[in-house]
Amino acid sequence: MDLLTGWIRNIVLVIIFANFIEMLLPNNNTKREVNMVIGLFIILVILNPIINLINYQSNFLSFFNIFNYSKPSFEEIVQEGERLKEDNQVIAEDYKRRLNRQIEALIKLNSDLEDVEVEVDFDSNSRLQGVSIRGRDNRVKEVSVDLSKNNPSQDNGDNEITELKELIANFYGIDIEQITVDLN
Repeated sequence: MDLLTGWIRNIVLVIIFANFIEMLLPNNNTKREVNMVIGLFIILVILNPIINLINYQSNFLSFFNIFNYSKPSFEEIVQEGERLKEDNQVIAEDYKRRLNRQIEALIKLNSDLEDVEVEVDFDSNSRLQGVSIRGRDNRVKEVSVDLSKNNPSQDNGDNEITELKELIANFYGIDIEQITVDLN
């Protein structure tokens, strides 16, 4: 009932406004154009509730279409699960490949190793489990002869390997024992 009273009130107010504007205008050629615009405005006010009702019905029907949503079948769910599993495998392989390249770059920047190959291992939760590094050591080894000592000297290359392991372990948050280095 409020809708009908509001509609009639709007029509009456627009007609009163139109008459007031018409009284203010002088009798010349612009009066015809102003009367046409006012007439279109009155038509719009009359048709507005009908347009709102049509929009309301379409919204009302679309609301009930939500409940017509069909549940996916078991096969569709299984297919979606397989697709997600394949996507996860592709993402994991890409992550592994990028991590290998990143570790190779880190090694090349911080050591003299050449022909570096890196292989990373992950656990079932995709956490870094271990790093295996293979490469060739082309450094010229310094040879020093000290006849006063009877002990064989410690190889300086082991220190560099240990430092490299520590660098990778600290960078990726894993234990040094999880990193293996195999040099040719």
